[in-house]
Amino acid sequence: MALFNLGSTAPQYMEQALFDAIVFRFYSLRHKFEDFQSFWHSKTVGSDGREIRLVDNLYAQVSKFPKDEALRSQLSEACLELEKYWNKKFGTSLESLTLFGVVKTQAEEVLAKAEALAQEAGAKNSHALGNPETRVDWLMRNLYQYEQKISQLNPVRFDDSTKIHFFLEGLNEALSSSFKYSGSVLKVLEQDSYIQNEDITWGRWTLFRDSTGFSDVWIVRIENGRAVVFKAVQKLTQDTYELEDTSRGIHFDAEIFKAIDKTQIAAFENSEYNLSPPAYFQMLSMLNVSGEPIF
Repeated sequence: MALFNLGSTAPQYMEQALFDAIVFRFYSLRHKFEDFQSFWHSKTVGSDGREIRLVDNLYAQVSKFPKDEALRSQLSEACLELEKYWNKKFGTSLESLTLFGVVKTQAEEVLAKAEALAQEAGAKNSHALGNPETRVDWLMRNLYQYEQKISQLNPVRFDDSTKIHFFLEGLNEALSSSFKYSGSVLKVLEQDSYIQNEDITWGRWTLFRDSTGFSDVWIVRIENGRAVVFKAVQKLTQDTYELEDTSRGIHFDAEIFKAIDKTQIAAFENSEYNLSPPAYFQMLSMLNVSGEPIF
C-alpha cells in the first residue's frame, strides 16, 4: 500500500520510521511511574499551560493521517507490546532507561534518514511503499535489531556498586528453605527462583559465614541438575559489600541436590504466576545486552 498519494507528497499513512520513533519517545517516560497503568493514565501540562493526558502526546500526529484508521489503536498496541517485552526483560530502572535510550537514538537516526529520503523523493514526485497493517510487528522486529546493536554503538558499563545493588535488591529470607553446606546454613530464597528457559534455572541463595556473622549472597545458575555460583556478593561489614565476579563450582552432596530441587520447583511455581524476573536477573540481562557474555 502506498504511504504517499500519487502526485502528492502529502502522506496518507504514517511511515514505519515515524511510527517507531513516536512510540519509543513516549515509552522513554515509562520509568517515572510505578506501573504501566499509572504511566498510561497520567497527566501533564501542555505547551499552553493546560493539563492534558500524557498519552495525548503519543496521539498528537494522528490527525495528520486522516485515512490511517488503524493508527491510533496501533500506537496503543505497540506501547503495550513494548511494555510486555522491555519491562519484563530489563525492568524500569534508570539503568534500563539508559539502555533504552540507545534504542531510541537508533530509531531517531532511522527517522532522520527516512525524512531526508522522503523529501528527495517528493521533489521527484515519487512515493514510498509499505504495509501499515504490520507496523506493530515491524516495531518489535526493529526493537530487537536495535537491542542487538547496543553493545556496538554505545556500550553501557555498570560499576560493581550498581551490580551489587541489583543483586541484593529485594533480599528477604522470610520465604526460604534451609539446608546445610560445609557446616553452615544455606538458604534458598524461593521467591527469587526464576526460569530462563526449559534448560536453565536461576536462584538466589544465602550462605551464613561463622567467621564474620554475615551471609554471602549467591546468584546460582542451574543447568542439567548442576549448579554454579555465577555471581557472589560478600558482606564485609554492616555497610560494605564486595562483588565476586567470577563463576565457581559448588561441592555437591545430598543437601545441595535438595537445594537445587527446591530452586527448580519454586521457579516453576513462580512462572505459573507469570511474575517479572527478579532484579538480579534484570541486571544479568542488562549486562548481557551491554556486551558481557552472560547467557
